[in-house]
Amino acid sequence: MTTPALDAPERARIRDARSGVRAVHRPLLAPAVAARAATTALIVGVAGDALLRGGPAGVGLPVWVALIALCMVSLIWTAKRTVSHEAGAWLAVAVVFACGLAWRASEMLQLFDFAASAGALAMAAIALSNRRAAIFALRLRDTLWAFRTVALQTMAGVAPLTRDLAAAGFSARWLRLERPVVRGGLIVTAVLLVFGSLLRSADPIFASLVALPSLDVPSLLGHLFLIGFFGWVFAGWARSGLAINPDARRAPDGMPFALDLFDVTTTLTSLNVLFAAFVATQLGWFFGGERFLQARTGLTVASYARQGFFQMLCVVALVVPLLVATRAALRPGRELARRHTLLSLPIVALLGAIVVSAMLRMKLYVHYYGMTPDRFYPVVVMLWLAAVLVWLAATVLRGWGRPFVAGSLVSGLVTLAALNIADPDMIVARINVDRAARLAQTGEPTLDLGFLAELTGRAVVVATRATLANSIGLDGSQLRDLDDAQRCEAATELLRRWGPTSPTRIRQTENASWRTWNADDGIALNAVAPHTAQLRSVQHATCARARHARAGRAAQR
Repeated sequence: MTTPALDAPERARIRDARSGVRAVHRPLLAPAVAARAATTALIVGVAGDALLRGGPAGVGLPVWVALIALCMVSLIWTAKRTVSHEAGAWLAVAVVFACGLAWRASEMLQLFDFAASAGALAMAAIALSNRRAAIFALRLRDTLWAFRTVALQTMAGVAPLTRDLAAAGFSARWLRLERPVVRGGLIVTAVLLVFGSLLRSADPIFASLVALPSLDVPSLLGHLFLIGFFGWVFAGWARSGLAINPDARRAPDGMPFALDLFDVTTTLTSLNVLFAAFVATQLGWFFGGERFLQARTGLTVASYARQGFFQMLCVVALVVPLLVATRAALRPGRELARRHTLLSLPIVALLGAIVVSAMLRMKLYVHYYGMTPDRFYPVVVMLWLAAVLVWLAATVLRGWGRPFVAGSLVSGLVTLAALNIADPDMIVARINVDRAARLAQTGEPTLDLGFLAELTGRAVVVATRATLANSIGLDGSQLRDLDDAQRCEAATELLRRWGPTSPTRIRQTENASWRTWNADDGIALNAVAPHTAQLRSVQHATCARARHARAGRAAQR
């Protein structure tokens, strides 16, 4: 009776069992799947070099992410598996938010879109390898542990694939078949280059018939680096989704520490007292106004509004993981869980009051100093954290923690999608223009044209119109000197960023410029192009007057 032949993974499992090593820590891919993954990684690397060499912002990134998604689906089919609905949804989400980098030009929004796309790819790998650790995991730590595993395997890159191929004897077969061909090709290439270059220099007629390739070594090394980098990342990410190994991705059953009744009571009670004292101090300026602030702090409302919001944002952001971690670290017992809930609910309510205080302070801040993207995005994050707090109270604090991860992730993605649709830079521009119109009668310089010109997309239309019209809702005669300085700055900035000699315009004339095409950039270029001559006239006139005015003021001093 003959012994049936064993495949490479089975031989590896037997070898690990004899050596006392758990096989689940080192799952092996089938040789055909590993070879296809390595080949696909090379293709993805070449595509990444071709599509993303000009930078990730533009059409190149969504095309590349879509290619990654299709390649992953192909590899799953090669492994004779099906793509789950959740994994397919995450791959689609990655492509959608990658499109945000070709739609919006706001740097902060592009950063969020890139993070969302990368996170969605990680969640797709988790859903493919272990559905129990994906969005509907029983515990948050399972999802976090799975994220850690995907990150480590992505950094490992192609190395695990080479182990899979070596374990199957694939590398030895490849060397036997391919080494003579590779060696012969290298020898022939070296001989032709050496003797061909000598003969070309010896006779001009021969040189006119034979052309040797001219190599730009730095450019070649740059291409090889990008191909290797993108291929390495894809290989590690793809293998993390192809290797079904749920046990290796399971988080520890317990937290590194355990909390008893005394720990929970003292910790959460201290937070309740601290937050209650802070909220009580806020009531003073809620009702006492500027007189109370002057008496207590010596600050005006404008000065008071400039501080505190970002610290309160950090407090809210830190309390969410604190409540989740302390809930997970509780010792078994219904009484302990009930005590945690009773002490956590007042914290959530007090945090709601802190959120209201922060929003009112930001409202005052914007009233006195205007809106900027650096102020707009923290407001959105604060509102999202408030929604997460409410969801935490409705799920985790009621002993129903499974939907918390799904609800938090989905709400975050919905918020980010709404930001892409709403166009934050245009919102900032409208808020500042409306504020300037309301405060026009005060005679104060309430519209910062220089800042307005730094925005992107449709906001550039508003900035161009404001620069050419001298003011929006403002008395130009009262603000003429200051308007000259601001209009000079705005016209210069608009021409520098979107004019005919701007880097963005020049980039559009290069080969394969579609890779870096961006919808907001197109809107901005089209807004400035018809008014280039007018902006140059404004720049010439206002900059001269502004320099003259500054010289006059300096002479008077």
